[in-house]
Amino acid sequence: MSKKIPLFPLSLVAFPGEELNLHIFEKRYRQLVKDCMANELSFGIVPVLDKKLSDIGTEMEILEISHIYGDGKMDIRTKAGKAFHLLEFQEKIEDKLYPGGEVELLSDIYDSNLLLLGNVFDHIKKLYKSMKMPISLPVADYGYRIYSIAHKIGLNTSQEIELLRTRSEVERLEYVLDHLKSLIPIVGQMEEMRNKVKMNGHFKDALPPDFEL
Repeated sequence: MSKKIPLFPLSLVAFPGEELNLHIFEKRYRQLVKDCMANELSFGIVPVLDKKLSDIGTEMEILEISHIYGDGKMDIRTKAGKAFHLLEFQEKIEDKLYPGGEVELLSDIYDSNLLLLGNVFDHIKKLYKSMKMPISLPVADYGYRIYSIAHKIGLNTSQEIELLRTRSEVERLEYVLDHLKSLIPIVGQMEEMRNKVKMNGHFKDALPPDFEL
């Protein structure tokens, strides 16, 4: 089933369940926020990548307008709902300054795999260890969704769009695991290079490694 909603193209991906704080400064999007608040409407964030509008986005609920500045700019708190497929885009809704479009909300497959999730968690810990950064992860359970950490595991915008497009949690976990397996060695190499640069000109321990002829 499709519906028409106001749209807000942005160079970011909003994942279902995510709370997102936005600073609204353009006049057309200030109008969008006011209309949504006055009429209890949701709006959609549609990712823009390489100056192209994605065909997938996320429905957003405005939780509150946190602050309105003297010049009309505002800070808002939002929460992401379901992902949607963008069927039609209008550069301007009639009599409005902002864009809109027809969207079809997408259903999710609420599956999971605790062994797979545990494996993903192990790789996330390895990633953060290689970056020498602390990480705290929850206990793995069937209710956990990888969306909650997806912005913090080195995915680029294109990969985040692909993750948003994926309807099954198991498939999302598999996608993230493949990504982490590729990323961790690269991060390790960068850290090794960083250490070598730091040691340039320093006296190094002349301790030969074990080797065989």
